[in-house]
Amino acid sequence: IGLTDLFRFHRYTYQNTPYDLGAVGNLAAGPFGSPNRWNKGINEPEVGGHWERSIGLHRTSDSYVVQSSSRHDAVLWFGPASALSTIYVPFVVHMEIPSSYRSGIQEVFSRSSAFWASCVIQNIANLKWKPMMEIVQSVQQNLERDSIQLVTELVTTYSEDLESKLIANAAHVVETAWKLSDDLLFQFASGFYNDPDTNVMGETDGYPAWWLNAVGFRDGPPPPPIGTKCCRPPAGWEDGYGGGNGDGSERERYENVVTGKEAMKAFLRDEPTRTT
Repeated sequence: IGLTDLFRFHRYTYQNTPYDLGAVGNLAAGPFGSPNRWNKGINEPEVGGHWERSIGLHRTSDSYVVQSSSRHDAVLWFGPASALSTIYVPFVVHMEIPSSYRSGIQEVFSRSSAFWASCVIQNIANLKWKPMMEIVQSVQQNLERDSIQLVTELVTTYSEDLESKLIANAAHVVETAWKLSDDLLFQFASGFYNDPDTNVMGETDGYPAWWLNAVGFRDGPPPPPIGTKCCRPPAGWEDGYGGGNGDGSERERYENVVTGKEAMKAFLRDEPTRTT
């Protein structure tokens, strides 16, 4: 068992078991498979029942893994806030802990706090859990792998600047975590998907079919009309009715009507939207 296994255990929500909190088909997980279940409110006692309690929880204050040693190189791998969204960072005994890891409480929001960096990622990811968490997990794995490599090198050679390098590494993790939350918000804003690097903007996959069936999507209202939404000619205009004199003047009047998107484009160009 290695460090990455222990990190993964902290993040466990019963994946690939009958109790998987984010499994496809689990209506409580929503369309995008969130394993999070909020604390009880006023209605849960009235209804009765309980949610499963996973190891990886949204409300965790912190989690850690300790590599003990009889020498100077015992390492604490610290993860503020929920393990699901945190990035485990190494510190050695007796070193000065950076302020970003000594601050961060639920009552006061702070962008200088590693706790809040992780907490924001967690809350944004709830908007579209599984697609967002693929990105989060990739960042977690890359940063934690780099930290493991850094510790291996520093402890093996016992670098004189061990403490300063670990502090710089922690600062890099916090900075990356805040950037990650901003990137997630941009990429998945308002139900769309945006990725300037691949020239993809404003795409959407909608909802999964199993969830649409479960919530009665088929029983919804009929589709919206596909006809024009403004400037519609009155009934009978083709035959000269609707106020015309029957000589075709009404047809001529409405044949040049600009409607829909073209009407909006014309309006924005400050052009007339209809000729008479």
